[in-house]
Amino acid sequence: MLARDQSMGLLAEYGRGAAWVTHCLAVADSASRLGRALQSRYAIDRRFLWSAALLHDIGRCVTHDPIGHGVEGYNLLMRRGYKEEAFVCASHILFGLDASEAIRFGLPARDFFPRTIEERLVPLVDFMIEGDRITTLDRRFSSLRNRNVKNRFFVDRLGRAQAAARSFMIQISMEIGESVENVIACRGGSSRPARRQLDEKRL
Repeated sequence: MLARDQSMGLLAEYGRGAAWVTHCLAVADSASRLGRALQSRYAIDRRFLWSAALLHDIGRCVTHDPIGHGVEGYNLLMRRGYKEEAFVCASHILFGLDASEAIRFGLPARDFFPRTIEERLVPLVDFMIEGDRITTLDRRFSSLRNRNVKNRFFVDRLGRAQAAARSFMIQISMEIGESVENVIACRGGSSRPARRQLDEKRL
C-alpha cells in the first residue's frame, strides 16, 4: 500500500502539471474529509482512501477516454505493484464494471465493482466534483452525458452508475446526519499544501 509521499510522487511523475491533476487533488481532499465524517461508523483506512482517490485518474496520462483511462490506470499501477490502488482505477469507472464489461476493455475476467467503504467513496466523490469544483450528482451526470454523447456504451450505463451513486450517497447522509454535499463542500484547506508538495516533487 502506498504512503502519501509515494502517491504524490507518482502523480507528479505521470501528471506533469496537467489539468486533471487538480481534479485528483480535489477528489483526494474531499474523500478524506468524508472519510473523517464516517470514521466513527467504519474502520476506514484513511491513508489508503487518500492515496486511492489521488491516483484514481492517473490513467489520464495515457488517454482521456471515459473508460480507457481507468483501464490504463489499472495497468500502470499493477505494473508498479500497487494492486489495491490499481483496483480503484478500474472500479471507479461507472461505479464498477462486471466481468463481461471488464473483458471488453482488456481488463482481467472478473468483476470490478467497488466493495470496501474506501473503494466506494472514491467514485462517489469523483462523481461530485467537476474539475476541482463541487457539484451535484445530477449536474455531473448531465455533464458526462453531454460530453460523451458519441460513446453509446458509456452513456447507456450512466443510469446504472447514477443510481448506485445516489443510493450510496443517501445511505451515507443518513448515517452521518448531514448531506454529503455539505461535508465535501466544507473545504479544510488541505488541498493547497498537497498542491505545493506536488509542485516540489516535480522540481
